[in-house]
Amino acid sequence: MNTEPDTLIGPYLDKAKNAWQQFSAQPGNTHIAVAAALLLGLVLMVTLVDGDAANDQQREPVAAARDAGSANGSTIESALESITGNTTETATTPVAAPDAPAPVTAPADAPVLADVTGTGVETTAGVNATALPTHRLVIILDDIGYNAEAGERAVGLPGAVTYAVLPFTPHGQALAQMAHDAGKEVMLHAPMSNLAGMALGEGGLTLTLTEAEFIRTLRAAIADIPHVAGVNNHTGSELTAAEQPMQWVMRELKAQDLFFVDSMTTGKSVAAKVAIDNQVPALKRHVFLDNEATAEAIDREFQRAVAIAQQQGFAVAIGHPYPATLEYLEQAIDTLPAHNITLVPASALLTQP
Repeated sequence: MNTEPDTLIGPYLDKAKNAWQQFSAQPGNTHIAVAAALLLGLVLMVTLVDGDAANDQQREPVAAARDAGSANGSTIESALESITGNTTETATTPVAAPDAPAPVTAPADAPVLADVTGTGVETTAGVNATALPTHRLVIILDDIGYNAEAGERAVGLPGAVTYAVLPFTPHGQALAQMAHDAGKEVMLHAPMSNLAGMALGEGGLTLTLTEAEFIRTLRAAIADIPHVAGVNNHTGSELTAAEQPMQWVMRELKAQDLFFVDSMTTGKSVAAKVAIDNQVPALKRHVFLDNEATAEAIDREFQRAVAIAQQQGFAVAIGHPYPATLEYLEQAIDTLPAHNITLVPASALLTQP
């Protein structure tokens, strides 16, 4: 409002003054009402002027904001933020990525997924599976040895599944021999100490062992399983993060011409790096198939392994001889050629095709 207050109040003051003079000169009371009316009008005008001035002060930030918003295309709220320093917070609903897997219930020795980029095959010969002409998938079944029926069913899976056998188990040797006779690859599933305090059984490698005890235990475990081509870790979230014991492991594997697969049960694992430092061919796991042993969860992780293989040329998946896993793989393995993926043993990613 641009009208100055004095231009409105002045006439009322003059009229009030004249009325009062007339009232004083004459004894009658006729001018009392006029004077009172003029005084009342004066009071009302002052009130209106003050009110308009206050309203103008309140409107100034909004008007300025509107002008600022019109100038740069922003909203009034954003312009107000620049003027008053206040922020407008709008609640939004997070949108999940289309392919994001649902949370899975992991065991106590929770696996940490290996990075897809820059991981997988690492060899001293410089062989990189991303350069191989076909997409390849490795499926390793861990924990073979305790259950004969489950082990036999696992060995009967179609294709080049790899079997990681626990040492000193009731059926480990027989199942390893059965897998070898079927043309399948056999690995030692070496028990290694974990942060969850899970029992390792005979052949367990721990931080409390001396170097001599450690090497003796590892050699005995390797010797217990026939036809071993390589080693991967059973649990191991503690041991695989420790440089010195991993040096002992890799020196022995180098001496016996064995490869290593890091199950990646911790993101702090140094196993693959130490393997390469010791010229031991090494792989890293990308996917655990059955942390949640339901058909839906296994399918989700299997499809993720397929996607990784298609994206970078190879993938390493690890599962277990659970009924749900075996039932799923009995059907799913035969679908891989339709995805232009070949199932190969672990060692196939470590040599030229």
